[in-house]
Amino acid sequence: MTNSYLEHMANDIQVARQQATFPIEELTKVLYGGELILHVVTKLRAIMDKEPLLDRAQMNYMSREQMLHHSLLVHKRLVQLVDEEDLSDLEFQGLVLLSELLSPLGLHYSAFIPVLQSQGTDEQVAKWVEPAKKLAIMGCYAQTELGHGSNVQGLRTTATLDTNTDEFIIHSPDLTAAKWWIGGLGLASTHCVLQAQLMIDGKNYGPHIFVVPVRSPVDLKPLKGVTVGDIGPKAYGGFATVDNGFALFDHVRIPRDNMLMRFAQVTRDGQYIRPVHDKLSYGSMVKLRVGMVADAGIKLGKAATIAIRYGTVRRQFHDTSAKGGSDKKKDALEQQVISYSSVKHRLFPLVAVAYALLFAGQSVSQDFEKMTKQLLKQDASMLPEMHITTCSLKVWCTRRSTDGQEECRKAMGGHGYSIFSGVGQLFATAVPSNTYEGDNYVLCQQVGRALLKQLDGIAHGVKVESSNSSYLNLLLADTPHTPYTFVNANHDILDPKVQANVFGLRAARLVADLAQQLKSGRPWSDVNIECWNICFAHAEYNLVRQFNERVAIVSAQNPALVKPMTQLANLVSIDHAFAFTDRELTSALGSYDGRAYERLWEAVQKNPLNNPAGRKEIDAVLFELLHNGDNLTISSKL
Repeated sequence: MTNSYLEHMANDIQVARQQATFPIEELTKVLYGGELILHVVTKLRAIMDKEPLLDRAQMNYMSREQMLHHSLLVHKRLVQLVDEEDLSDLEFQGLVLLSELLSPLGLHYSAFIPVLQSQGTDEQVAKWVEPAKKLAIMGCYAQTELGHGSNVQGLRTTATLDTNTDEFIIHSPDLTAAKWWIGGLGLASTHCVLQAQLMIDGKNYGPHIFVVPVRSPVDLKPLKGVTVGDIGPKAYGGFATVDNGFALFDHVRIPRDNMLMRFAQVTRDGQYIRPVHDKLSYGSMVKLRVGMVADAGIKLGKAATIAIRYGTVRRQFHDTSAKGGSDKKKDALEQQVISYSSVKHRLFPLVAVAYALLFAGQSVSQDFEKMTKQLLKQDASMLPEMHITTCSLKVWCTRRSTDGQEECRKAMGGHGYSIFSGVGQLFATAVPSNTYEGDNYVLCQQVGRALLKQLDGIAHGVKVESSNSSYLNLLLADTPHTPYTFVNANHDILDPKVQANVFGLRAARLVADLAQQLKSGRPWSDVNIECWNICFAHAEYNLVRQFNERVAIVSAQNPALVKPMTQLANLVSIDHAFAFTDRELTSALGSYDGRAYERLWEAVQKNPLNNPAGRKEIDAVLFELLHNGDNLTISSKL
């Protein structure tokens, strides 16, 4: 039976795309960081489209145990594809990212190997990295403890040097020292790079990183003195395919050279050699936060794509302002949900945020690569500024992205709550990013402290050189606190220079105000919200600045993209520029062809509970209730 409404849904999405007034493919290249990167992504997508195992929709009816097993099968297949398709290391990393299926081996690649590479000596890298790449060992990054997360200095796990045996003794003094929330530790890891307090002759030298075996690569059984396991399901069903785990260590001995010693060293006779910069080991944390910026943009972009596509094909209510009688309104099509101003105001700005985060992610990644090369030469000059930048962006992007994803779900109405919308799954895996790799409110305090240090230079007439914090130089003006005056507000606010000035003044004044409050005696423990506001203002200044810089670059290269990038106009059409495939979105409601209701119907028919075999045990209990006593006699009379 043909339904004109269903046919209109497919037509609506095509009509919306045809409204684009700019080359969509060119904008897609910009979003992905260039034609070469997009070419590689397209190549990898073509490979993945031929793999039925990579269809994430089949996981909707799996238990957590089944999902964990499936995720490992997927990873095994990705490893096989490397040889079959002759992929490089970078292409394999792209394959893992595009598969978008978190697995027990995710942090093996994103944390374990990078920490070895950045913190280990050349000899240690040669010893550990190649076996890790071959999966002869599998690892994780064990920092967070049951009693401490953001407070790294307060970690309780100890690594005590025994000069008699040339070993470190790894020990958890009590339950609060149990490593907790460690992705990959629950089931898969044979080794971990572990943060522990370095103890030499009774003196504590603070947290350092050690390579610690936890399971045998032969049979995966825990090693002597190690108690290790999985911490269980997470909120909202998120991270179901990740084995976040725990570990307790009972005087576990490791060789002295299992301490990663690129920066700090401990000699055979127990001498401690300090690093050039005390915060050099923070480089690994910075890397994790760098990746979170673009990831937040991708997840928000997906949620916005789904919601805008669905809003384009979903119709609700007739236009009450339309001329004609009630019969005419009854026969006419209802309005597209996307046409309502309330929906536009909720969704369109989120597309702009997604763009900003993707651009910021690209910029901060380039800066990180530059810093990494300097760190290998013991040059930590970029580290303080990178720390501020990544902390502030991490706070802003995780909050805005997850809030935005939830707004997208709500904008889709009742169907948005279905797992088949795809947005709920995005949110479930994105929302803990507000906490991991540094609790957002704690990171804000670090940003506040760092900016106060730079403000001290301003007080002595010394300009800030860093472009990320250069707005503080506005305080050197004669009247930095005078209200900003627009000549023509509607026009001026679109000027990149005015935007930089306005956002910069706000951030600078907030930092100056915090300094004044502390000077007047307000305790540091009482200014957390002020630090939060500063952190957001700092991040927004840089997001606006970087976005406008990208527009300027693109303007010179492709003038046809100036209008959509500066105004983000006609966003219903721009949603295609993200170039997400249906497999990546895993959304019935946000499918490319616009046939949302048909795709939702198809998804529901795969529910095991909709066939006798899948509901056998449930029916047995229902029958017991329905057939209890003389119930059948009663029901037969109804």
